[in-house]
Amino acid sequence: MKLNNKIRLAAVGVVTLGLVAGASMVASATTQTNGSDAALYVYDTNGDVVTNAAQTWQWDDDISASSSVTDFGAPFTCPVLSTGVYVFLAAPGTERTASTWKASSVSAFQPGTKELSYAGLKPDTFTDGANALAKAAGGNYSLGIACTTDNGVNVNGAFFRSISVTPVTGVYTIAAPADAVVTPPPTTAPPVVAGPQNGTVALAPATTLAANGVLALTVPTNAAATFSAPSLVGNKSTSVGSLGAITVNDQRVVTREGWDLNANVADFTTVTPATATGNNIISKTQLGLAPSVTAAGSTAVGATAAAAQVAGSATYPAAFASAAANQTVGDSVLNAGLTFVAPQEKVVGTYTSTMTLTVVSK
Repeated sequence: MKLNNKIRLAAVGVVTLGLVAGASMVASATTQTNGSDAALYVYDTNGDVVTNAAQTWQWDDDISASSSVTDFGAPFTCPVLSTGVYVFLAAPGTERTASTWKASSVSAFQPGTKELSYAGLKPDTFTDGANALAKAAGGNYSLGIACTTDNGVNVNGAFFRSISVTPVTGVYTIAAPADAVVTPPPTTAPPVVAGPQNGTVALAPATTLAANGVLALTVPTNAAATFSAPSLVGNKSTSVGSLGAITVNDQRVVTREGWDLNANVADFTTVTPATATGNNIISKTQLGLAPSVTAAGSTAVGATAAAAQVAGSATYPAAFASAAANQTVGDSVLNAGLTFVAPQEKVVGTYTSTMTLTVVSK
C-alpha cells in the first residue's frame, strides 16, 4: 500500500497501540445492513475518511480500512479463537465462505494481539484468486477484512463494505456504512443571468363554431348619380360625374367564398324635344365607368376595382369590383367616376338611364 507522509507518521505507533489494546473486541460494534460485524471506514492516502458515496475509485487506487470514523489507525479486533486474518473481495452473501472469494491476500495481526490496523484494500494487490476477472466482469461485491481459523479455511469474523464495480474499467464506488454521514455529490446552483428571464405557460382555450352570415349589397334609397354641366370636349358634349357610394357587405365569416359585383346600363333617352325617331336615344356605350374602392368606411380587406370602361366604346354588362375567396369579410365601400359623351348629331336635352348593380358569390 502506498502511504504519504501523513500516513507514515501515524504508522510509527502501531506496535505500542496494539500491545495496549490486547485482545478485546470492538467496543461499539454494530452489525451493518450488508452483514458486516461492524462498521468499516475507508481512508484515502491523505489519511482522510471517505464519506462521499458517489466518489469513484480506480482498481489500483490505495485505500485502507479503519474501525473508527475519526481515527485512521483504529484497529479491527478479531475473536480470540482467530488464527489468521485476510483482506478479500467476495460476492455479496459469500463473505464468510473463504473458498468462494473472488480474490484475497493474507494479512497479519499486530504482534501479541488479534488486531489488524492499516489494512490495505486495493483490489489490484489481492494475490490469491482472480481479481482481474472480477474487474472485467464488474458488478456488486464486498471488500473487506476476514478473521479466520483452521489455516484460513473457516471465517469467524468479517468487516466489509459494499462496492459497485464498472465492468472492464474496474472503476468502483463504495456504499456508506450504517452509521456514516454520507456526503452527497456537490451541486452547482444555476447561474444568475442578468436581464429578462423566459418561462412557458401551457394555453388550451376551447372554441365554438361561428354563425355564417350572408352576402348583401346596399344602395341608398332613391340613389341618383350626379353629373356636372356639359361642356364641349373635342366638339362633343361631355358630362362627368360620380355614381355615389354603394356597399358590399359580406358576413360569411366561416365559408369566405368571395364575390363579384357587375354593372349593367340601359340606353339613354330624352323626351324633350321629341324629334325624329331614334335621334333622342343615346347608346349605353357612351357612358364611361371608372370603379374605385373607398378606404373610408371599408372594414374588409382585399376588394379590388375592375378595369374602367371608356366612353364611346363601353361594353355592358361590365365588371365593377370583386373579392377573392378567403379574403377578410366585412364592408367594402365602392364608388365610380362617370363620363357621358353625346354623339354630335343627337338632340340637346337631359338624357336618363338606369344602372343595375348585381353582387354574386364566387
